[in-house]
Amino acid sequence: MPRVLRQAVLASLCMVSIAWGHAWNNQLFFAVQFPDANVPVVDGDLSDWAVVPDVPYLIGSELMADSYYANNEQGEIDVSDMAIRSFWGWNDSNDRLYAMAEVYDDVHITDRSAPDEWWADDAWEIYIDVNHLDPASEQSWEDGTKQSWNLSVPIAADNLGQMLPAHAWRTDPDTSPYWGFGWGFEGEEYGESTYFYEIWMQPFDFIAEDGNLDNSPLAPIEADQLIHMSMAFDDDDDGGTERTNFWTTTDAGCCRADSDMILSELDDSIDWGSQATAVQSDSWGRIKSQFITQ
Repeated sequence: MPRVLRQAVLASLCMVSIAWGHAWNNQLFFAVQFPDANVPVVDGDLSDWAVVPDVPYLIGSELMADSYYANNEQGEIDVSDMAIRSFWGWNDSNDRLYAMAEVYDDVHITDRSAPDEWWADDAWEIYIDVNHLDPASEQSWEDGTKQSWNLSVPIAADNLGQMLPAHAWRTDPDTSPYWGFGWGFEGEEYGESTYFYEIWMQPFDFIAEDGNLDNSPLAPIEADQLIHMSMAFDDDDDGGTERTNFWTTTDAGCCRADSDMILSELDDSIDWGSQATAVQSDSWGRIKSQFITQ
């Protein structure tokens, strides 16, 4: 698409988002389309994303708010406490969604003593509904019209987090053919650091209540499709079972996929040929000391 036309389309979509949006200030998000030869390798090394421009794809700290714990409005995050850079993507051939996040934290904590307390540690939460259903009346865990990945690393209490619906084939990226997760960090593993998260997800139209894959159709996705998503970053500064902050893209609090995202057409302004040799700034530095990938 010619750049001038593309900019006009993006401007129009942003205006229309006022009627769609559930995110703070009716924000409309965009997922970059990866060509087949450039889909990211999900291993916690974010260099595959370095060619993606901030506009219109960056979901940054200024778009996050916390109405859940701290009553902070959008843009009120203290970036000396936590700073966030996230991008989403998708691929037309494999119908997968991709996401990454680079999260600076003045103190990174995972000290849960029970598997179901992942939410009280530093964590990354993702919720999707690719059919853009009504969050209040049509999305549910029971039929898998809403799917989540809630991830907290380093692993504590022998637990990576929580994936809903919680069927056995969804819970472990080492064995699931439907998602993969990679991570790394620089700085102090349990202290001041920047963590790097990367995930791919195979969305479903719905998931049978008993988890039977024969009755759980995968969702085809396409350019210009409007989907529901939301994303949250749990910030634990004090340990124990209390969050310090819950920074999220949605104004509805926890556990809903109700922010609007467009799956973009191929962006001809991106030089995909430079992806392999893109030079990372210090903020993209990484330590791939540990990762989980599929």
